[in-house]
Amino acid sequence: MPLMGMTMEEGIISTWLVAEGDTVQEGDPILEFETDKINATIDAPADGIIGGISAAPGVSVKVQGIVCYLLEPGEELPAGDPEPPAVAPAPVSPAAPPAPPTPAQSAPVAAAPVPPPTPNGRAKASPLARKIAAAQGLDLTTVQGSGPGGRIVAEDLSAVAPAAPVIAVAATAPAGSAGRIKSSPFARKLAAEAGIDIATLTGSGPNGRIVADDVRAAEAAPPAVAAALRAPAASTDMVSSTVPFTGIRRLIADRMVESLTNSAQLTLVSEADATALVGLRNELAAQYESTIGFRIAYNDLFARIAVRALGEHPNMNARLEGDQIVLLPYVNIGLAIDLEGGLAVPNVKNAEGMQLVELAVALRESISRATAGSLTLDDVTGGTFTITSLGPMDVDAFTPVLNPPECAILGIGRIQPKPAVFEDEVTVRQMVTLSLTFDHRLNDGAPAARFLQRIKQLLEHPYLLI
Repeated sequence: MPLMGMTMEEGIISTWLVAEGDTVQEGDPILEFETDKINATIDAPADGIIGGISAAPGVSVKVQGIVCYLLEPGEELPAGDPEPPAVAPAPVSPAAPPAPPTPAQSAPVAAAPVPPPTPNGRAKASPLARKIAAAQGLDLTTVQGSGPGGRIVAEDLSAVAPAAPVIAVAATAPAGSAGRIKSSPFARKLAAEAGIDIATLTGSGPNGRIVADDVRAAEAAPPAVAAALRAPAASTDMVSSTVPFTGIRRLIADRMVESLTNSAQLTLVSEADATALVGLRNELAAQYESTIGFRIAYNDLFARIAVRALGEHPNMNARLEGDQIVLLPYVNIGLAIDLEGGLAVPNVKNAEGMQLVELAVALRESISRATAGSLTLDDVTGGTFTITSLGPMDVDAFTPVLNPPECAILGIGRIQPKPAVFEDEVTVRQMVTLSLTFDHRLNDGAPAARFLQRIKQLLEHPYLLI
């Protein structure tokens, strides 16, 4: 397991792209894994044969821990090492045998080039592809894969006709507490937009959880395949359930405890009048949407305000290195993003030299990579300051936790109309609550308060950004 960042301690096995006994060449992707921040791939460092696979999907492996061996032809596993546990293949539903051809059937259509099966006789395929193939009665060794290393993915099966009509009985999607279907928020959102009843899908995620790929597959698949992917509606009876405290959830928990344990965190709260900011945002959104392809968001403005304030208060753009407080000459602004698998904080490098539109485009690119699961190590390391917003979830104020080794983080609540005193009169204004958490080891309360005060000034008078 490689080290992907200074704070990484372990990685979670996502998917094996090879099987025991497979022959690989240098540079071939052999394994996908994830940390609390990114998804990554391990490539073969040399030519050889895969042996001794010792970690199944979902298992956490410490940095530098062995996940498998790369052997020369005829080479045995190192003596003295314990026999590695076998990796169970992805479960495959029993498929109905192909119906015998009848004289009335037309001549078969020429098949696409077929990839050779792996040495153990199994084709390289994703779990979801195996599920679809089983429902259709397809032999995966006859399908051409378009994934990494020729791996068969769900999309490869959409254009392949089943060998015979199949009546598939899918397992009922597992229910969570209070009878709710186990599904990710993003999967539920996609299902609602596509008009798909989430309760009719069978999940391919951990413990049968329905994830976004299950919804996409059901939406894109032909009617016969879509029917095979769907399951009877779950019972609404209330049942108890447990969620394993492992994987990404455990990694995020460990990072949060580490952050609170190794720093002296204090949060300052201030309410600001965002009426002018709302007006500016609406004006800019309409002005630039046709040229940049999206509407300027509040987070873009908050990021620009934070960058400007950090330039004036470098003590808040600092980190502790040994016995020295280092004031950084650049601002790498991070934005906390809620993803299906957990929290990620990609950052935009050298934001101090960007104007608003340039920064907005860079932030949008980071968000796109995050939602696509393609963040790189550079995206999630080197940040100097983070902003995090729970306004879209109707949260007014909260206590953000530092993202080490940064010394401050700005939390933003929802912008909402409230009665407020403006020019000596009570009137309705657009108000927002700001929460600044900082490391009291590096800064005292007064300097941090002045920084928050400056953010409030820029927010209430955004023309000062020009």
